Amino acid sequence: MIQGLLDPVREILDTLCAVSGKGVQAVLRPDLKSLARLRMAGPDTQAHVLFHRGDDNPVVNHVIANECGHLIRLFAAPPERRRVAVANERTRSLYQREIREDIQRLSLIHGIGTLGEFLPLWYESVVFQLTRMPPDIGIERWLHREYPGLREIQRMALVEQQAKAAAVLSRGIRRMTPRKVYDVSQAMNYAFFRIMEPLAGVNLTAPYERSLYVLQGEELAGRSDRNLRDDHEGDVELTRQWAEFLALSGWIEWRRLDEVETGTLH
Repeated sequence: MIQGLLDPVREILDTLCAVSGKGVQAVLRPDLKSLARLRMAGPDTQAHVLFHRGDDNPVVNHVIANECGHLIRLFAAPPERRRVAVANERTRSLYQREIREDIQRLSLIHGIGTLGEFLPLWYESVVFQLTRMPPDIGIERWLHREYPGLREIQRMALVEQQAKAAAVLSRGIRRMTPRKVYDVSQAMNYAFFRIMEPLAGVNLTAPYERSLYVLQGEELAGRSDRNLRDDHEGDVELTRQWAEFLALSGWIEWRRLDEVETGTLH
């Protein structure tokens, strides 16, 4: 296993193994973009794979704890109720139809070739955010509540995440991005950081206070606060609510976990 992991993270890894019935294999990947990434084990494999860069950055503890949290919540649900959001040709086609006017405008800015590279990236970023943030809310609350030894590292990670998100709050970037993609992304960011503020103990929403995203973000945050189920099924329901409110329901499809290949999941 990775050297230098904090005891609470080792405990969380043990919980994942117990809940999923699978082990965890650590694999060094110096070229990894993030500090760590956890690939879920398939039905015919014996272990989840934990890729890591080998950095001594203490935030890796939070990344691993968060990644484990997603799988712990998923595997804690009865097998017939484990749902995952997937993308396919139909959902991608709908996405492109809905931003058709932007495609024409953006082709003049980026050029056809570069635009063709950006289109799938914009889509994947929104789908990842939509399906990741609702469960992240429950996971971060769980980590803060159950593992006080991780709170300082959790604060560092949330502040770092907020800084990266706030860096794209500019009219210039919005002009170069499909309007819907940019707007829903910022609304989700505001909602997430508004909910994370009490956990981090710092103001995370200041960059958004004079923006157009507060109203939508507050609605998303309110739906999160009213979500009474702190488990996988609650995560799925909250994701559905966010998708419905943001008019993104058609950008994903829901499948039972046993209906999809694990390699296609985030």
